Amino acid sequence: MRPMAPRALSLLVSLLEATQGRIVEDLLDITDRDAFQRLCDAGALVVADDVPVILCPACGDQDVAPRRIGGVLQGLCPECGYVPITNASLKAWMADPAWLLGRLRMAFGISSRQDSEELVAGTMWKVGDYTVGRRSRRIVFARRLADQSTHDAFRRALAAKIERDNAVIIGTTSRSVAMVSDLSMPFVHLAEIIHLRSGKLELDEERWAWCLKPAHLRRHDASPIFFENFRIAVVDGYEYQFSALQAGVLACLHAATSGKSFKDTIMVEVNSAQKNPVELFRHNARQFAGFNRLVEYDDYGYYWLKRR
Repeated sequence: MRPMAPRALSLLVSLLEATQGRIVEDLLDITDRDAFQRLCDAGALVVADDVPVILCPACGDQDVAPRRIGGVLQGLCPECGYVPITNASLKAWMADPAWLLGRLRMAFGISSRQDSEELVAGTMWKVGDYTVGRRSRRIVFARRLADQSTHDAFRRALAAKIERDNAVIIGTTSRSVAMVSDLSMPFVHLAEIIHLRSGKLELDEERWAWCLKPAHLRRHDASPIFFENFRIAVVDGYEYQFSALQAGVLACLHAATSGKSFKDTIMVEVNSAQKNPVELFRHNARQFAGFNRLVEYDDYGYYWLKRR
């Protein structure tokens, strides 16, 4: 699968995961404006409380309190003096969990008559029951599991309301910090199992098939990072797409039995005339950023994966 809006999904994940998950359109980086607009068009965002203090729109460093002076909306910045402020800069947006739960029910084909159930206020829900034949599985959505108090409440709700080994947990917290390695139930990141297309959420069938396998057949060490033969990597909700040659480098590093590979060995393996793996990634800013989040190397020409 080739997601059409990975930035929008990443922005949605970050809003769901942050404790104060609010954004102001005027303060967004230009690369996030399109993602923000996609989410607005899809109905994934709702208006949050007004913003009492914003960063100065001129210098971007100082906090200013908006106020109307002579009928004009302004703010007094210690560095820039009085600066004009737009009405849009006072309007904050946040992710709408109700929208997400509804779209998840649609993605899983759960009956529209079946409502989601909140298990922990604001952080954990039973999305619904996914039924095939006589087998029914609970689809659970959870966020902010890195917070200890939230995590404790999540554990209590699992024990009290979800049958053991009869659920699939979807989260916005990366598995490395979610503290779920002891669970026999599959735990997948939202960006691993769901793609956002045309305002709808679509299920990644391959990852879902992995979730449905019996516990004794499911590989619990299956990579939560790489997909489509290393053409896609998902790191903490951010998705990176690579060329076939770049994917070959990542596959080579993933297969390295000693954990490290020498640059010449890698380049021979992928049949590239370049001197080292870095040269294959540096010409595309997004791919180079993904490479740096995934790979480390030293001055001696050895490369290894930070994450598997």
